[in-house]
Amino acid sequence: MQICEGGFFVQFSFKRKNPRLYLSYSLAFLGLASLIYGLYLITGHQLVWYIDAANQHLPILESYRQTLLDFIHHPSAGFPTWSPKMGLGADTFSVYSYYVIGDIFDYLTLLVPASKVVLAYQVLIILRMYCAGLAFCFFASHFNFKNSTIVAGAAVYLFNAFLLYANVAHPFFIMPFIIFPLVIWALERVLMQKSAWPLLLSFTWMLANNFYFAFMLGIGAIIYLLLRLAFTYKNKLNYLKTFGKLAWASLISLLLAAALLLPEFFAVTSSTRAGSAFANGLKVYPLYYYLTLPGQLINGANRDFYFWSALGFASISFYALVYVFSYRKKYPVLTASFSLGFVMFLIPAVGALFNGGMSPSNRWSLMLCLPMALAVCFLLEALPKLDYRLLKRFVWAALIYSIYLGGYYFFDSDKRIFFPLLFLYASLGIISWFYFKPARFSQQLLSGLILLNVLANALYFEAPYAGNYSNELLPKNAYQKVQANSYFGLDQDLNDPLTYRVSTISNNYFFGSNFDLYNALNGRLALLNSYYSLQNNYLGNFMNDLQNTQYEATRPIGQVADRTVLNNFFGVRYLFSQINQPNANKLPAGYQLDKLTPKVTDPNHNSKNDTQARRYVTNNNFPLVYWQDQAFSLKQYRQFSPSQKERALASGVVVANSHLAGLKSASTKQLSSQVLEVPYQLISSRGNLVSSQDLLKQDANESYQLVLNIQSADKQVQKKLDQLYANSELHLEITDISYQPFSLKEQVKLEQRNNNNDLTRGIIGTNSALTKYKYFRYHILKGSPDESFALNITSNLGTEKISQPTQAATSFYKVVKNGTVNVGYFTKLPTSLTLTPSKLGHYHFKLKVVALPLQGQYLKEVSRIQKHGLQNLTFTTTGFKGQITTKQTGILTSSIPYSKGWSAKVDGHKAKVIRTNTAFLGLKLPKGHHQITFTYQIPGLALGKKLSLIGLILLGLSLVISLIKRRIRHN
Repeated sequence: MQICEGGFFVQFSFKRKNPRLYLSYSLAFLGLASLIYGLYLITGHQLVWYIDAANQHLPILESYRQTLLDFIHHPSAGFPTWSPKMGLGADTFSVYSYYVIGDIFDYLTLLVPASKVVLAYQVLIILRMYCAGLAFCFFASHFNFKNSTIVAGAAVYLFNAFLLYANVAHPFFIMPFIIFPLVIWALERVLMQKSAWPLLLSFTWMLANNFYFAFMLGIGAIIYLLLRLAFTYKNKLNYLKTFGKLAWASLISLLLAAALLLPEFFAVTSSTRAGSAFANGLKVYPLYYYLTLPGQLINGANRDFYFWSALGFASISFYALVYVFSYRKKYPVLTASFSLGFVMFLIPAVGALFNGGMSPSNRWSLMLCLPMALAVCFLLEALPKLDYRLLKRFVWAALIYSIYLGGYYFFDSDKRIFFPLLFLYASLGIISWFYFKPARFSQQLLSGLILLNVLANALYFEAPYAGNYSNELLPKNAYQKVQANSYFGLDQDLNDPLTYRVSTISNNYFFGSNFDLYNALNGRLALLNSYYSLQNNYLGNFMNDLQNTQYEATRPIGQVADRTVLNNFFGVRYLFSQINQPNANKLPAGYQLDKLTPKVTDPNHNSKNDTQARRYVTNNNFPLVYWQDQAFSLKQYRQFSPSQKERALASGVVVANSHLAGLKSASTKQLSSQVLEVPYQLISSRGNLVSSQDLLKQDANESYQLVLNIQSADKQVQKKLDQLYANSELHLEITDISYQPFSLKEQVKLEQRNNNNDLTRGIIGTNSALTKYKYFRYHILKGSPDESFALNITSNLGTEKISQPTQAATSFYKVVKNGTVNVGYFTKLPTSLTLTPSKLGHYHFKLKVVALPLQGQYLKEVSRIQKHGLQNLTFTTTGFKGQITTKQTGILTSSIPYSKGWSAKVDGHKAKVIRTNTAFLGLKLPKGHHQITFTYQIPGLALGKKLSLIGLILLGLSLVISLIKRRIRHN
């Protein structure tokens, strides 16, 4: 037995532990899991979160499982590298690798029929949680802890705010909780001059599981290693031998995982996430974050863990921290870990660093769960030797902590702190009893209280009308219902589903339970919208060029804000909508009612509550791949406005200068005549004329009218104006947006003044002191003043907006400086629109109102494009093919996103793939009849396989050398 004194480990040993530990843990987990997950069953929910789980994790798991089965049954067909049904078409590896390829638990779904995958997905959540607890028990078994102590520590490790949320919302987030203890255990083996083989295996698993968490856990392992060297092994270690082992394990594991890591690296660096603002531009967090952080430690029922600062441990953790810091010389690595963690929580740049240089997301806090659970174990084991001085420290610390939490409760009114405080004092009571009246069962009693504490936290966390997390999960069988009936049966008679795309109307499609259809859920149809963590960067840039107001890094397309030309360009033939939902009448031009479901009338005969799904069809959708002979240069394209860029998609194709030779030049003059500026005046609801470049909003009720000045007293002139703007889609191009909120003091003063001037409250209806406090409290808790705002544009068709998210919107944060709002398609333009800024403050933006006539010339251009579509378009597992005949040199272009993985052949000969319209797949074609084949190879995969092969060879050599050395030693 080897024992290392001090540091993270006080009595760390590799002696085997009594296997009854795992039985005790299994029984405790079974009891806790039955109650925690049983509540979801009682409330009629399935373990499928309504956002990411329903739109990403589960459908991607189903798709990957089916892909694997197809490959197993028909290996000669090869593994699909590209799918036309993932949004506009996507690299299958970039989608699968983030969620399922490295998760070994997902492969268990191969053992169940397709009809049971949803059930298996939910069972695997519980199985992962059980294994995460097993990993902790295995790790903690290397200490001189009682079994009951380790079981209590496992409960702290598992059932905290981070995992109570993430285990259902993001099941693959459980995997780091399994892997991290094994990595630290394997590192400790190397430091104690044992074999590095376990480290190699755990590193390989960490790297292959998920690159995002591998990056995070890798940094955590390095920090642990540095702390151990600094506090324990500084003068004891054979550095050359130890670092030789570490280097060997790291190098071989990197090589072995290269077949996954290298393509993942290319996917990340070529995704929409690559250009994210570091730390969302934050230098410090908002004040509310710092105010809530102390309470996060024990608030296990908390859902508002801002910036992913999720702790929420059992209340005993507070005393464990006090204990560790009280004996910091005995636990220097634990003390340093907690101190470092505290500092890291305070700095947004740290969260961004661990998040790959993107938003300040403190998901790294998952690594604090291991030292925290260990600290609880150390405290439980130390209770028989508890001294009066430490007990006094516990009492005073609890009193000060309670005063702070109580004071903040009166400010925030967060009732979720009740149970944590109750257990905080219950724990103190048992600890005090242990000191004054020692008993054999006191330690077990405290362990039982910990189990009860995490159970109470979990049940409150999920219970309806309490933490209410259960209502964020889909009702029982809801996922299956949506998947089978995504379009309410209106898709059953549609043929050739891969030759066109479908979409829904923005913010219109309604299923209930806050569910939105972000992905196709493995249906027959190719849905325009898609929601993946890694999206094509070229496509993202294109959407930003055209100022798509729905753009998000994970959802760059949305429904393209219902813009007609974009819908046509992307090949959207069918649109689905529902009556009596937002934007029900805001249809793009050319879409006609095609089919509808029977109307369900409201029992109270209120027609506004009637429900009905409708399908609309157009004949103006572009082919997915087509030929153009007229081109715009990149220089011309960059000078176009967003609406002109959109309109240019029908008039020609944008290519680099090197490809312009032999092509007709598309007419920029004609394009200008197809995007018409509409004069307007901006008038405040107070009656005064204002400028968008100097807009000062001081009253929450103030709005602005955009009066469109297209009226004339001359009837002939008016007739020409009406004809000019007839049958047009109306866009508001808003650029150079800047917003300066009032200071907190100014905000409160203005809102107090507006409240006092509100005569509807009556002459005694105002209370200046209370109003001042009310608004002060509101702004502190909301983190305002901040940079977030919205510009809402309302017409008779509905309301559209440009939104600047708050910097707290971690993954969905973006810097909004412009946007093109599609107000809708009008046969005759409206006389006015309403513009309503969402918040008080100074606004500056340039505003241009433009109309896009979508008859006449536009329909001629669409007809020409449709005649030049790629014929016999056929998709394969690695791309697509077809035939086309051209009368002259031109560009074969498409609405399929470009990637460096594409190659092409024309008539059997290799052809250069080019980027068209800045983001899409294409190539230059001479005249004649051509056979076209596009093939997709996953970038980095070939090199990654070679590196992995080298890794296998080195692994084999290492194994042979190791066996030879062992034989020599035994002889």
